[in-house]
Amino acid sequence: MKAIFSPGPSYSDPETRKYAGWGRILDLYREGLEELGYDVFIPKVDCKLIDPTCTVSKMCSYDLVASRQLPLEADIFLGPAGYSIAQMTRLHQPWNKKFLYVWNNADWYRDQQLIEEYKRFGQPYDLSPAWRWINTTALEMCDHVIACSTFVKGTYSKLVPAEKISITFWGVDSQRFHPPEVEPPGFRILFAGGDPIRKGLIYLLEALKGLEGYELWIVGCNIQGGPSSWKQFGMVPNDQMPEIMRQCHVTCVPTLEDGIALVIQEGMACKLIPITSPETSEVFEDKVSGFKVGYRDVEGIREKILLLRDNPDVRKRMAEYARKRAEKDTWEKTKEEFK
Repeated sequence: MKAIFSPGPSYSDPETRKYAGWGRILDLYREGLEELGYDVFIPKVDCKLIDPTCTVSKMCSYDLVASRQLPLEADIFLGPAGYSIAQMTRLHQPWNKKFLYVWNNADWYRDQQLIEEYKRFGQPYDLSPAWRWINTTALEMCDHVIACSTFVKGTYSKLVPAEKISITFWGVDSQRFHPPEVEPPGFRILFAGGDPIRKGLIYLLEALKGLEGYELWIVGCNIQGGPSSWKQFGMVPNDQMPEIMRQCHVTCVPTLEDGIALVIQEGMACKLIPITSPETSEVFEDKVSGFKVGYRDVEGIREKILLLRDNPDVRKRMAEYARKRAEKDTWEKTKEEFK
């Protein structure tokens, strides 16, 4: 049996993999196919042939170059929606089953959550019709969709029949992401995300106004100014994240739009208590191993931070529950769900 696995241009880019924790899930997909008995073919696309000038050009250039390499006979094809149309078109024989994986919410939901938000802050927001057409057309062509969470499945159910979508939850390496031997001093909040608007950093900063007795560590993006209680790291290689997490107490990512926040699970494995929005809260039990807050809920974020700052016993109990919950979500379980 032959499987074509075309994970996109970032899979083999060492610089991207240096920072991206999601690279592990792509390895698991490949391993899962091999364990099912498939001979896996992966296109090798020279990064010099990828046009990075915009998202659509990057999608199309990778897809077209990869499509020229594919064997015409295969049992299944697996790839991301935006990078797969040309390849799926080339594999037109009836025995080719086409699977797509989706890690973020469907375009209609992303737009609903973010268009007005970016406009309010005077920031550009990509509304390319070509991008929407590529994703929608790919979904119409495929036989099955693999979503990373129940929330993501729900947003795609408007475009694809729900019975055509399955879920493979992400896991965490609880050996690499483990708690510190001694709880760190003080009270430290971790935010990790590359987009301060989409990931909700702007609302976390609003919630922290006037508060004392905390430190905020920001990973992935930089904010101008800020008090001395803020420490900004910028982009951090993934292999440095466990040590950063072990020095914190809380992970606060009040995201407006996300597929599933891997940083939440990794933080829980290090005994960080998550404070996050509804769509990334599937990986913990609200008020037991973390806190779910509403979108843009500044007062809700502030309330949960004060509760954890001022009640070490509550913090200790919830941190234990967070670790135990994270230990259930292994990468091996992810692979078995995928298979």
